[in-house]
Amino acid sequence: MKTLDDATQTLSTQTLAHLQQRLGDWLGLPGWILLPAAIVILAAVIDLVLYFVLGRLEQRLVRSPRRWDDPFLHALRLPLRWWIWISALMISAGVIGSHLGVTELTGFLFKSGALITLLLLAWSGIRLIRRLEQRLVFPPVNCRARPVDQTSASALTKIVGAVLIVTLILIGLQILGVSMSSILAMGGFGGLVIGFAARDVMANFFGGMVVHLDKPFVVGDWIRSPDREIEGMVEDIGWRLTTIRTFAGPPLYVPNAWFSQISVETPTRMVNRRLWETVGLRYQDAGAIEAITGDIRQLLKHHDEIDQNELITVNFTTFGQYALEIMLYAFTRETDWQRFHEIKQEILLKVRDIIEARGAELALPASRLYLPEGVGIRRDADADAASATEQEHESDRQPDRQPESERGQTDDARHGERASSGTTRGRATGKETRSDETPGKEAQDYEKRRDTSAKGARARPGPSEDDAGDADADADA
Repeated sequence: MKTLDDATQTLSTQTLAHLQQRLGDWLGLPGWILLPAAIVILAAVIDLVLYFVLGRLEQRLVRSPRRWDDPFLHALRLPLRWWIWISALMISAGVIGSHLGVTELTGFLFKSGALITLLLLAWSGIRLIRRLEQRLVFPPVNCRARPVDQTSASALTKIVGAVLIVTLILIGLQILGVSMSSILAMGGFGGLVIGFAARDVMANFFGGMVVHLDKPFVVGDWIRSPDREIEGMVEDIGWRLTTIRTFAGPPLYVPNAWFSQISVETPTRMVNRRLWETVGLRYQDAGAIEAITGDIRQLLKHHDEIDQNELITVNFTTFGQYALEIMLYAFTRETDWQRFHEIKQEILLKVRDIIEARGAELALPASRLYLPEGVGIRRDADADAASATEQEHESDRQPDRQPESERGQTDDARHGERASSGTTRGRATGKETRSDETPGKEAQDYEKRRDTSAKGARARPGPSEDDAGDADADADA
């Protein structure tokens, strides 16, 4: 391969030298000056012609019914103009370098030109792939071909792009002098190392390929997983991640390897939405159940939004804890989530009207209390009278609340009155008398002080023996 490159380089050098000599002989000027100037002028003329010709041609091909014409022209138009100018400048630099005796410049410019050409080809390929993806999804107006879904078009263009980039990289390494056998050997060992080091990356890569091939969902589908908290609209299916826009707003990035391990639902692809509701009636309305279920069944059978080809069921199902339960089961033709709930609301309101028209009512959670015989509940008047009587007895038993000082004085006076009455009765009968309630310690101290003062007062005029005995009995008491 190196020999072929050297031969090509030698042939190009000889051709440029021959042109340089012919041009110098013809105009009588140095050829190493005239040839670069002529090359630059020729590049400018070619670029100007391509600008107008390719621009007009692309405008015409855009309106054509074929989807492959304008993508190729769009891909080559700009990279080709760049390639003409870069080639002209490199050839001019090579001619000047050869005249000045810089021999290494020719080989460097040759390899650089080859590498730049590969880069321009890669750029052109990327432009072609992007335009083809657009034409696959959105074909021209007069095109008879059917449009391809976004997921398939993206998968196709990504595979073609990956193959193109890898091929150009291998060619570029070969231009730089790297042996293909070394590349293959290094690729085998490197692939083994990369396989162990990047297992997750490779798993996600092949998971993305499986999603592109099997198409359990495509871009724009609403998906959800019962195994994991995944629900939203698919925005992009990449080689490593799938972007899902959740209904809350933030995007969710899911590794593609997960989709080979979890179950995925695609509500977007449903053909019907299920209406499954339970209506509860009171136990007092048991006689109207048959008529109500019949009216609801007729309502569903004549409703425009209910799919009559699917199962329609309206039946009394069970005796509930507080209601007689009726089941409504049908399918709507509409699959849009918002429109489905509007239809559901309309049907439920009509079911309410049917129940009210039959003289029944919807059940509410309620409990019934059964009392044994002989146990009753007093009427409100009797309960009020009993409450008033109880309050009067309570007021008799409990004295009015007073301040602590007044309460203490009242208690002392009351105990004093008890002690005084007891002393008086003792004098009259000549015997010790006790009150029904035993006085407390404070009352006893008070009585002792009172009796002592009374005894001293009687001792001055000379009390009789009976009085002294009475006083002693009171003191002992």
